[in-house]
Amino acid sequence: MAREKGPNVSATARRVFVWAVAAVCLAVVVWLVVAASLDLPTGDSTASVVAAVVAVIGLALSVVTLLRTPGGTTPAARRSVRIRGRGAVGAGGDVRDNAFGPGARVTGAPTPASRRPAGAADSDVDVRGRGSVGAGGDVAGNALGEDSER
Repeated sequence: MAREKGPNVSATARRVFVWAVAAVCLAVVVWLVVAASLDLPTGDSTASVVAAVVAVIGLALSVVTLLRTPGGTTPAARRSVRIRGRGAVGAGGDVRDNAFGPGARVTGAPTPASRRPAGAADSDVDVRGRGSVGAGGDVAGNALGEDSER
């Protein structure tokens, strides 16, 4: 499954959008100051309405950001693990210090965790075939097969 990306927006379009938002914010602030200086009760109610609208916009933006973040729960961030075959084993992340197969055993100190750059995501896993093992991350320190030992 390919990782979905957001819309491809040029740097110029982003800059124009930021300046437009800044201009609207400045206009609202000027409007609130003028309303408050001309008539305090009107300025108070206007500020309350503007604050409520800004709060709703902030909530919506937070929800959208949370859903689009790679660590969130969007389909782009989810891993798919498909396993087909008798005795097949699959994992979306690392597989360390496991024994697979009759008589297999793991002895000794645990294998240290792998070090990946921040934000590195594991990939989708599709394991096919009898006794196959697959992982979206590292496979280390395992005993695989009959009577194997690590």
